[in-house]
Amino acid sequence: MLDELERLDSAPQPPSVVDGPYECTTYARFAPRSEFVEIARAAPPRTNVLALWWLQLRAEQLVAQFPRFAAPVLAWLDDESEQEHVRRRLAVGEPYTLAVHGGDAEYLLTVKLQRSSVRPDLPMTPDRAEP
Repeated sequence: MLDELERLDSAPQPPSVVDGPYECTTYARFAPRSEFVEIARAAPPRTNVLALWWLQLRAEQLVAQFPRFAAPVLAWLDDESEQEHVRRRLAVGEPYTLAVHGGDAEYLLTVKLQRSSVRPDLPMTPDRAEP
């Protein structure tokens, strides 16, 4: 599987593809109307393919830990068109969140481009300045 990811990760990307790194974070809340808290953050993947892989892996981990999440998460994982949709969204810099609900527990798996991601070959201009 790792060889497959490396092959996909090194495939030529269209010019509209945004370079990473991506911010991959898991949030959870365990009571209705409570605040979401960050419970995990991954080392920032550099490509949309690796960011999608993190999202899939984290979703599988939730299913393994909490079987009550299995049906909707496995359906999402098996939906190839949705996986391609997520990859394309990430490739153009759009964020993606997978919400997983079960009883009083709710998890949000989020992937978004890090704010400081500016391609190194582009000069810094006022419209690219970090907030």
